[in-house]
Amino acid sequence: MKMRSEWTSNAFNYYIEEETNPCAHIGFKLINDGKTYVVEHTLVPSEYRGRGLAGKITTDFLQQIRDKGSTVLPLCPFTRSFFEQHPEYNDLLISKNGDEPK
Repeated sequence: MKMRSEWTSNAFNYYIEEETNPCAHIGFKLINDGKTYVVEHTLVPSEYRGRGLAGKITTDFLQQIRDKGSTVLPLCPFTRSFFEQHPEYNDLLISKNGDEPK
């Protein structure tokens, strides 16, 4: 399955080949002058569930956040759980006092 990703001002989307509707979606808002992504939700439509797309889009999203030098505040339950299961991404978490991670 060939995938493509697309950023908008408040979402990161995955599409299958030439589909126009996303097969996975991460909704966010930006804070700290655009340096921190507040992940509000991760969605995978029912017809695409069971393929590991939520984990795949989250991994890709976090790698691109790392490449940008940004941080993440995960409000989404899936994203919070992902961080617990993948501590290799914990350097991206914004600290409780709002400081960037060291």
